[in-house]
Amino acid sequence: MNKHIQEKQYIYLIMELTLKEAKPLLKYIITNNQTLQAKGEVPIAVSLCGLAGLGKSLMIKQLADELGFNYVKLSLAMISEMGDLAGYPIQEHYVCKDDDCQWITSKLIKSYAEAGYDITSETRMSYALPEWYKSIDPSKGTILLLDDFSRALPAVMQSVMELVYQQEFWSFKLPANTHIILTENPDSGDFQVNGMDEAQKSRYITFNVKFDISSWMSWAEEQGMDGRAINFLGLYYTELMDRKNTHEQKINARTYTMFANIISGIEDWEDANNLGTIMKISSGCFNDSDDIVGSLFARFIANKLDRLISPEDMLMQSWDTVKAKMENCVYTNGAYRPEIASILTTRLLNYSLLYLSQKGAKFDVVEQRILDIVDYDKTLFTEDLLFVLVKNLVNKYTAKMRKLMLNPKIRNKVI
Repeated sequence: MNKHIQEKQYIYLIMELTLKEAKPLLKYIITNNQTLQAKGEVPIAVSLCGLAGLGKSLMIKQLADELGFNYVKLSLAMISEMGDLAGYPIQEHYVCKDDDCQWITSKLIKSYAEAGYDITSETRMSYALPEWYKSIDPSKGTILLLDDFSRALPAVMQSVMELVYQQEFWSFKLPANTHIILTENPDSGDFQVNGMDEAQKSRYITFNVKFDISSWMSWAEEQGMDGRAINFLGLYYTELMDRKNTHEQKINARTYTMFANIISGIEDWEDANNLGTIMKISSGCFNDSDDIVGSLFARFIANKLDRLISPEDMLMQSWDTVKAKMENCVYTNGAYRPEIASILTTRLLNYSLLYLSQKGAKFDVVEQRILDIVDYDKTLFTEDLLFVLVKNLVNKYTAKMRKLMLNPKIRNKVI
């Protein structure tokens, strides 16, 4: 085994968290940072290190919104002028009026002179506050996201270290209750990043993050993504995105979302001409020289998995119609398809949570549909799938979904 492969495998042995797991850790660190600041200590910065397109920046924005914080994002890879980061140099003049002496910029000289201030000959060089700093509302907490830190120019990386470690720059100090989060790509040889030495890495703590299909499918449902595209990635994400198995990432969540949005306008995926168009679009979206995406997509279409029942139909259509459609999906020639059942369970759960979050939603609609599935004379969802479905619904809506857990048929299935 060569050294390159050994180094890559070592990366996989490092503990990796999903973004869903990382979020409560970040919340705890922010709360602890507030305690540290109250003691006069500097808060601790955090980095999320993971593959491209995981949604790291999006999760951090959601976290800021949940906390009611300012959200300031600096894309470090796009900064080539230090003034964009630290502010541009300006000349200041020392002025006095009686006992009131202060430093002002050249633009203010006329107004201060008219107000009776003496303009002394004393000058100094200082820095104007950068625009991103001016956008911070000091009455609220702030998350400062230093995005693509490992892709920044070496000079920018070196300069930002003092901001990360001490929360101050040459010309300013960050407001109280500011929390710095960095994002990085791993230095594994697969990304164009600048390496960091131990002195740099020791100024913040790092969590390694990975893709989570469950969280992605929930997000995709909320975004109204084409259900066929959700089903495809749900079925084949291991083959396409798990480097533990492939040692190569064919796609990432960002490029797949782009792909899904492009092909969503094609109604019939089974038409030969349309399928050819989809394959061409796929070749332009993904790093897939051996055409794994294409072969899996062809299998997906050949097995008519683009025709799986939608979660809206599963929940809202009459049971007489739904039961036949669901059975047709999860059984092939009499054989149970657990991977299809898992996809349908996840889609039904995510859609139900989305439905129940809306004004006027009827909880008994969801409860009755779960009872229909449980009472059916053939297994549609296995007991472990039913457990996940009911547990998540009850955890989200404990009081309103209590009737589910009180029903003996449900309890016998999931407990």
